[in-house]
Amino acid sequence: MRMKGKVMLMSVAIFLPVLLAACSIAYSALAHSLVRASADTALRESYGAQLYVDRALENTDKSEAAFQSHASLIAVYLSEQQGYRIQAYDVNGNLLADSVRNELSLPAGDIQEAVGGKKAWAVDETSGQPMLLLSFPVFADQQIVGVLRFLRPLTQETQLMQHTMWTMVIVILLAALLAWILAGFFADALTTPLRKLQQAAARISQGNYKEPVAIESGDEVEALARDFDKMRLGIRGYIEGLEQERQKQKMFLDSVTHEFKTPLTAIIGYAELIPRLQDEQARDRGLRSIHEEGRRLLKLVEELLALSRLGRAGFSVTNEEAPLAPLIREVVREMKPRLAEADIHLELMLTDAVCRFDRDKTKQVFLNILDNALRYSECMTIEILMAGNDRCLEVHILDDGIGMTGDLQQALLDPVKRLRDARQAKGNGLGLAICREIMMKQGGSIDLYSHPSSGTEVVLGFMTGGVA
Repeated sequence: MRMKGKVMLMSVAIFLPVLLAACSIAYSALAHSLVRASADTALRESYGAQLYVDRALENTDKSEAAFQSHASLIAVYLSEQQGYRIQAYDVNGNLLADSVRNELSLPAGDIQEAVGGKKAWAVDETSGQPMLLLSFPVFADQQIVGVLRFLRPLTQETQLMQHTMWTMVIVILLAALLAWILAGFFADALTTPLRKLQQAAARISQGNYKEPVAIESGDEVEALARDFDKMRLGIRGYIEGLEQERQKQKMFLDSVTHEFKTPLTAIIGYAELIPRLQDEQARDRGLRSIHEEGRRLLKLVEELLALSRLGRAGFSVTNEEAPLAPLIREVVREMKPRLAEADIHLELMLTDAVCRFDRDKTKQVFLNILDNALRYSECMTIEILMAGNDRCLEVHILDDGIGMTGDLQQALLDPVKRLRDARQAKGNGLGLAICREIMMKQGGSIDLYSHPSSGTEVVLGFMTGGVA
């Protein structure tokens, strides 16, 4: 059964017992009121009957014998006056006269109370037709001389109760129908937002993350819909991120394949050509080309392995707080022969500032940046200066070389784009991507600033306070 049907049945199941109980209580109260009203009417009529008995016994000795001798006359006369059955009893509860002959006897509990001097009434339903039984003592000279009993059929009251019962039945049926209709509206208001959520879940399960979940019910379902929509956006972002990552990996693989193919093709070509060459110098040039392409291929493999290690989830750095200047001077000493050979002047403006860094990996960063400046910038001067505050230490590495375009700056730190574009330049283009990974892992940063013909500035940021 659908939720709407369950809600409707539950609502009606709760409403109907309450309505039936209310109708039952009202019906019982009405029945009791009608019988009580009939009994009060009969009690008022009993005073008139007492007066009539007094007049009937006026010329007698007003004894029990006189009442017994006039019992038949009294019963018949009062029956004609009242319009219903009258019985007369002696002081022992024995029937003396009955205005209706050949009638079945009725319970005599009210008679016994009347013999004891009290008025009493009861309702008898043994004959199929409810009847009010009212018995009261008859007095003469302050003595009980007999008992009169009024037997009044509750015909009108019974008809009224039947009419009331059918009216209640109709009211209950109409109320049940109305409750069913209202429960339907209530169930629709409750289940419609849930159906929308179900449809949204179905769309998401089919891969449709673009259509929003908009429900305005003003209750918890609306709040649930908002959370559901946030989940949809999160899944959408995650899926799109995975797709972008897949595309980047595909581009990276395509670029790596091309970079492997180029030197391998050259190596194979020279290897096939050298045996057929007669000129010794040509052979030497071929061997040098094979050697250069082999070194280039080895460098590419080494950088790819470095990127793979840096990208692993378990990769970590050991940040130690120490002065950075000694490490920079060590790097300069190692690079000094190459700088002197290229006739590049190096200027240092260092301080004793302390920061947090991984010594070996940070050394690799400085070596890579200086190597790039040495090989590609065509510069004459390189400056390294330090500046910072209590929270961050910056190292600026500036050259006066040929610089680079804005597009190249944006793509320089992306290993996919750098590897794809590396075929148009010397090297593989992965070195600065490795530097970026190292700086990010140790809580630092790397930025590039350059314009064509105006040199390049690399800014390295290191943490000076707290844990990186």
